[in-house]
Amino acid sequence: MWVGLGAIAGAVLALTITTQGISLPGDAPAARRAFSAPAGSCLDWTSADAGDARNVDCASGHLFEVVGTVDLTTSFGPAAAFPTDQAWHGVVQQHCTPLAIEYLAGMFDPFGRLAVGALKPSQPGWRAGDRAMYCGLQVNARSGALFHTVTSAKTMDQANIHVPGTCLGIDGVDVGDPVDCAQPHAVEVIGNIDLAILLPAPEYPPEPKQEEVLASACTTLADDYAGKPGLVAEKKLTVFWDTLKLESWSARTRKVDCKLGALLPDKSGFAPITGGVRGEVRIG
Repeated sequence: MWVGLGAIAGAVLALTITTQGISLPGDAPAARRAFSAPAGSCLDWTSADAGDARNVDCASGHLFEVVGTVDLTTSFGPAAAFPTDQAWHGVVQQHCTPLAIEYLAGMFDPFGRLAVGALKPSQPGWRAGDRAMYCGLQVNARSGALFHTVTSAKTMDQANIHVPGTCLGIDGVDVGDPVDCAQPHAVEVIGNIDLAILLPAPEYPPEPKQEEVLASACTTLADDYAGKPGLVAEKKLTVFWDTLKLESWSARTRKVDCKLGALLPDKSGFAPITGGVRGEVRIG
């Protein structure tokens, strides 16, 4: 059986522009200097509050790529209350997303690997009048955890793809972060498909057209990955694949994942799977 993920309502959380704010302690001047570095600077840190943030070469492991600084003074006066987490999400999206799009010369895939993030003032700093917010690009796990990357955002392939053999954990009935395939997971990634090869025309191919070519390509890939034709169906697994939105295509994203999983009987989401298709598989 094969199913395109775009056809399953609620089975997978859509990847949209995500934002993450980190509050910088007022007593971390070194980190503040790092985050206020010019656009194009790459930063890394180890502490949970980014208090030890430092400039690093973008070709080395980093968590954050600076795209600019925003002064929130005009939007939040001296007596303004510290925004809630939900409000911060809106503030980051409103002020940092345009900077990120400009930084990438308009080639930002809102459904891709990159997410817009920010370093925001701490509550004590806010009360003392700190209104500086440092904007950047980062790679988030679905849980919000940050991944290291060794490529500048300007040259990165923004396709949200995974190494074949990666299992993505299950979060309720949705897809979670990567886990060992011996642990309960939602899907097992079996390979990547480059739609630039299957659909070479420069115009955006509607999702039904993508579904048409991916059904064949991912099914073939599944048999090759499993090592035996019919093994996927024998183990009661389903072949899934992602499709690309117009915004992704416009940002030159062309690659998608093919995956194996199992739907719940009511098709409301994924059933938990333990084990990979090449070994013993248990569903539920």
